[in-house]
Amino acid sequence: MELNKRVSIININKKNNKTQNAEEVVLDIMKHFGFRRNYQVAKYFNVTPQTLSGWIKSGEIPSKHIMKYELEINNENINKGQTELLQKKEGISREKNEEEIVYKWNSFFKLLKQNLAIIFLLPLLTTFLTTIFVFYVSKPVYTSKSKVLPISENGNTSNSFSGFASQLGINIPLNIGGKVPWDEIYPEILKSGALLESMLEKSFLTLKYKNETLENILIYEHRLSKFEKQDRKNRVVDKLKQMIKISKDRSSSIINIDVDGFEPKFASELARELIQNSSSKQRELKTKRIRQKRQFIEERLDQVSTEMKEMEKELRLFRENNRNLSTSPSLQMKVQEMGREVDLQNSLYVTLKTQYEKAKIDEIGRDDMIQQIDGPSFPTKLTSPRRALSILMSFIIGVMISIFIIHFKEKYI
Repeated sequence: MELNKRVSIININKKNNKTQNAEEVVLDIMKHFGFRRNYQVAKYFNVTPQTLSGWIKSGEIPSKHIMKYELEINNENINKGQTELLQKKEGISREKNEEEIVYKWNSFFKLLKQNLAIIFLLPLLTTFLTTIFVFYVSKPVYTSKSKVLPISENGNTSNSFSGFASQLGINIPLNIGGKVPWDEIYPEILKSGALLESMLEKSFLTLKYKNETLENILIYEHRLSKFEKQDRKNRVVDKLKQMIKISKDRSSSIINIDVDGFEPKFASELARELIQNSSSKQRELKTKRIRQKRQFIEERLDQVSTEMKEMEKELRLFRENNRNLSTSPSLQMKVQEMGREVDLQNSLYVTLKTQYEKAKIDEIGRDDMIQQIDGPSFPTKLTSPRRALSILMSFIIGVMISIFIIHFKEKYI
């Protein structure tokens, strides 16, 4: 703004100097409007040509006509000069911005050139180290997936109320009528230490360890040989628990079993062995419970049979000692009471006998406690580590670290 004001003042002073010379003013007007004759200038001032000639001879123009010239022509020239100056400044500013952009790009490429080693070597280094880790250091993990459906004691899965509750994420173990909800207990059996410990003597054929027991395979794989015997076995069981993941479907009683292994075949065989042993374990628990039930019924049956025989003997003796029952209402009532007791004992004996026979049949039965729906699958892809994703992420992290190093170096060093 101060520069514009200075330019305006200089232009005005120049024009004021010209007004002292009438001939220069006339020439300026003719140049401005493109006039060729003096009479056109006289017409512009609204005077006669003779008057204009007098002004030229005297070299002076009256002040009111000078004011008209200053307002209409001189100011317009000043504005025109200011406009040209502004346009020139804008052009200079645009050129300056373009030069700044070019300078920034040049600086950027120069910075890249100076730090070329950091930009390329650091991401390549992180990618190389990650590749070495995921292919040669990290332990491969393959996951075998299975789906099983446990069967409850009455041969069906959980009732509709339990299914509805499971949809809401609520796990309600039902034990109605004295029946054990085996389908609810099965996940706990899968995770029990006794079951897993019983599997340790099972042999598995692997490419890495050949034919070895599960206990030895886990000891070698996790380097547990340095611990004491009992501590080592506990650690082996803990490692085996970590390899098994159990989840229950919310909309049904289906249980998902995921078993991790360092080889696909080992993971699949371990999952199959786990399902078989858990089914046998559940059947064993059920048989044990039925055996206890049968033993209780057997003892109770002996008691009821003895009591029933004593009541029958007592009723027979009472009839033999009281042959004139028809003449005594009190004796008839006594006989009826004793008869009802005998009938009650007889009904109880029949019920217990029926339950006893059923328990014997259930104890001998070998029905499967679970239905295998799917799997165990043979895994074809690694579950962990995810090699391609890990390498890509390491490259991106390397690029970010290199950018940070360059920024820190340029700003602070």
